[in-house]
Amino acid sequence: MGALSYLKDIIEMRKLLYYTLASAFILIAVSCGNKSKSRIEETIDFRSSLTEADTMQMLKICDDCMELLKNKDIDGALSMLNEYIDSTNSVQPLSDATRAKYTRIFNMFPVLEYQLAGYTFVLEGINDVKYSIKFAEEEHPEKNGEPKTSFMFNPVKIEGQWYLTVKRPDQESTL
Repeated sequence: MGALSYLKDIIEMRKLLYYTLASAFILIAVSCGNKSKSRIEETIDFRSSLTEADTMQMLKICDDCMELLKNKDIDGALSMLNEYIDSTNSVQPLSDATRAKYTRIFNMFPVLEYQLAGYTFVLEGINDVKYSIKFAEEEHPEKNGEPKTSFMFNPVKIEGQWYLTVKRPDQESTL
């Protein structure tokens, strides 16, 4: 009788161990399933949600801003620009300090000619559109080089609408 009871205890302990391990495995599987998406997955999801119309709308607002700069309408260009707020996933008009900074930049480097240098889509709030601009005439470009620089925008898509925002120094760039 003692050996039979001992065998039953071992079987019960094995069942308990089996259920404990199965429960632990299920708990681990469920907690891993609730992990947030990786940056790569988020980028793939965002890019796959975009259409050709998104690309055209985004490039149009960027080109419109560059045309205003080329036509020396700095105030008009600045009125198109916003600042992106990561924490609230929203945009707001340029602060006075940011507006003053870009007024200085656009006056220092007036747009005589511009060319799209490239663009990339990363996430809803992180995208790059880069323009190469010619800001002065050079009498001897072969000797002194072309007076060129680059401007970069961060167009963002919020609730289906594209907004043109300035690129902050702390934001990553892919171009």
